[in-house]
Amino acid sequence: MDLQKIENFEQFLKVNDKQRIVTSSRHIATVFGKRHDNIIRDIKALVIEQDCGEFALLNFEETSYIDEWGRKQPMYQMTKNGFLLLVMGYRTKKAMKFKVEFIKAFDLMREKLQQEGYSLMHKYNELCIEHKAKKAFASLCGKGLREWKGDKPVLEATLKLFEDKMQIELPIK
Repeated sequence: MDLQKIENFEQFLKVNDKQRIVTSSRHIATVFGKRHDNIIRDIKALVIEQDCGEFALLNFEETSYIDEWGRKQPMYQMTKNGFLLLVMGYRTKKAMKFKVEFIKAFDLMREKLQQEGYSLMHKYNELCIEHKAKKAFASLCGKGLREWKGDKPVLEATLKLFEDKMQIELPIK
């Protein structure tokens, strides 16, 4: 798998249910060529043993996945800041290249998310304006129909009277 381009890193990022861009410890293991259990060990050493407190709560979330044998295994999801804290200690040239590309991918994903959010909000606002205008028009039409219902018989009766009066009577016997 070619991971040298930002676009390929996007498959390792996702937007979680809290609308935050995250990656997983499994993805980091894949990209950095490390065993997943070692990544978990590094996270625990960094976050738990160093007592990162609120930072850990905001940037690391322990979850799980089902492995190929159907067993539930631990996994962490982390934000860009969690990722940065974790991989700062990885010092090989390959690791440095991956860190830079991961950071670019996080930034690109954030930019896309912001653009989509703006676009969706803009469309939502336009729909709200259209809805309000059509509702007001429908209300006006409804009021007009209600008035017409009362005015129609009177107008038609008056028209009939005028039509009858305008009719020329011919003296035919």
